[in-house]
Amino acid sequence: MLFHVPCPTPDGQTAKDLYEKRIPWITAEMQASAAEHGCRFHRAWYASDNSAFYALAMWDTIEGARAFFAEWEIDDEPGEIAIRLEGDVGLVPVP
Repeated sequence: MLFHVPCPTPDGQTAKDLYEKRIPWITAEMQASAAEHGCRFHRAWYASDNSAFYALAMWDTIEGARAFFAEWEIDDEPGEIAIRLEGDVGLVPVP
């Protein structure tokens, strides 16, 4: 899944705000839960011009992702667009 949030969000958050709130939010417990639900990786970035926040996640199943989001009460960011990606080609293998 590719998550794209145009910024500032309708409630005034900047891309860097969205990024920085995740730093203390992503705990060891959250990481373990994500792995248990089938998350192979999750990374987040913000555009240098603060125009958007991006996150990329790979889940074994959409059901696992939904269960994780429900467990941790994670809602979409205002204006967030989720894009389900298909295929998998690249230079580095996914563990």
